[in-house]
Amino acid sequence: MTDCQAMQRTGRRFRGAALALAAVLAAACAPPAPGPSKAEEAFRKEVLAVRESLSASLTDAAAKGEPPAAGRILEQACTLARESDRPFACGITVLDRHGITLASATPGARIRRLDYSRYDVVATALKERRVVKKKLHLQDRKALYVVAIPLERRGEAVGLLVLAFDPADLMNRHGLTEAEFQRVDLGR
Repeated sequence: MTDCQAMQRTGRRFRGAALALAAVLAAACAPPAPGPSKAEEAFRKEVLAVRESLSASLTDAAAKGEPPAAGRILEQACTLARESDRPFACGITVLDRHGITLASATPGARIRRLDYSRYDVVATALKERRVVKKKLHLQDRKALYVVAIPLERRGEAVGLLVLAFDPADLMNRHGLTEAEFQRVDLGR
């Protein structure tokens, strides 16, 4: 190998190292990903507040598969929320471990035991025991933002707390867009 070839090889190595260092520095200097928007944070707080106020009391009823108990608990929670001038701004449905309706938040309406077990959002939340959110389209073409929250006992999903939000209402109250709904982190 000649001195010229050795210098060329050294130069290529130096350029490669310099490019790698420049890439590392560029990545380190990139601005951090933006945090959640005000709308995302407001929606997240709303969902977590509903979960906090309902999940503990509904877990037993879901575990036992008792529609009357789940209905009473849900009715009491809705009444208390209305009386404190903070009514729930979403539809609330409690499902058993099979995705069958135990109770619904519609006061005074007759509860129909509907089977939601084939909905992806329900199946995923029950199987993976994690909060799942999804935009659903109803038969009348109306859209809903749905959040399925597992009700757990000893690490096992015993049911789901399903919250259904009207996208137009969320846009009016929080300015929440569909993209923000998809991005919002609701944790496990």
